[in-house]
Amino acid sequence: MRVSLLIALFIVAALTGLSGCATWSAQKSAPAIGSFLEIEGEQIHVMDLGPRDSAYPPLILIHGASVNLRDMKLALGDRLSADHRVILIDRPGRGYSSRPDDGWRLETQARLIKGAADALGVENPVVVGQSFGGAVALRYALDYQEEMSGLVLLAAVSHEWPGGIAWYNKVSGWPVAGFLLRRIVIPPYGSLSAEKNVASSFAPDTPPEGYYEQSGLSLLFRPHDFKSNAADIAHLKAEIIAQQERYETLTLPVAIVTGASDTTVSPDIHSKQLATEIDGASLLLLPDTGHALHHSQTEAIIGVIRAMTDSEA
Repeated sequence: MRVSLLIALFIVAALTGLSGCATWSAQKSAPAIGSFLEIEGEQIHVMDLGPRDSAYPPLILIHGASVNLRDMKLALGDRLSADHRVILIDRPGRGYSSRPDDGWRLETQARLIKGAADALGVENPVVVGQSFGGAVALRYALDYQEEMSGLVLLAAVSHEWPGGIAWYNKVSGWPVAGFLLRRIVIPPYGSLSAEKNVASSFAPDTPPEGYYEQSGLSLLFRPHDFKSNAADIAHLKAEIIAQQERYETLTLPVAIVTGASDTTVSPDIHSKQLATEIDGASLLLLPDTGHALHHSQTEAIIGVIRAMTDSEA
């Protein structure tokens, strides 16, 4: 029994060392680049860019699954901050933001993001969400539309879809297997498969040169970040089902944009259906464009956002 205990302790120590190295390496290559706000006892990592006195409504950019605020900064934040106040936020549990036990709930994420915006003195923003971030942005609007100037959804998840989730996102939620997965399998496997997964997400478009490094995607392969991301995805369908009957109550300006060739979030199931349920919503379908449309069709996306902020200025 003593030998078994020593072996078990050795394994735990080895796993802790392996995951610790992965975390250290990721955070060295992609350190926190914003500041931290304490919201409801959680540390929320934010960037506040651009002129505070802009004549345009401020923008809140909400990133999708697997990535962090750097993704939206690279695609849209740096450009838009030339004349807009732009708030970039690591969603709770992702990047450098912490979160409570129910942080996978869309309502919780929207509330914490709203709390961060309030703490920064942001009033009547246009909220922009991509992919999973679009689902969070939708919940933000459902709960706070009276305090918003508009909503822009980019390849947003909005409705129940057929099928399940990837095996590793499911296993991550298992007590023992999940612990082992996040510390043994994910650190090396994630790094090796990252390039292929990025290419798949962008297809048929090509990722920007140096995207993996500049977006800080390696942060995903830290055990706690991967756990949060997997939990987000594992609970998403139930969360979407719970809110999708409420979309017809939205009365604020809404712009919906999606890529016609998106194989990650179906344009037919999500964006096209959503456009029929929100009175007055606009729908832009970009031909020959995949899921990462904010990178591949940046000019078109910025045009949509500016059209909304111009009308509200």
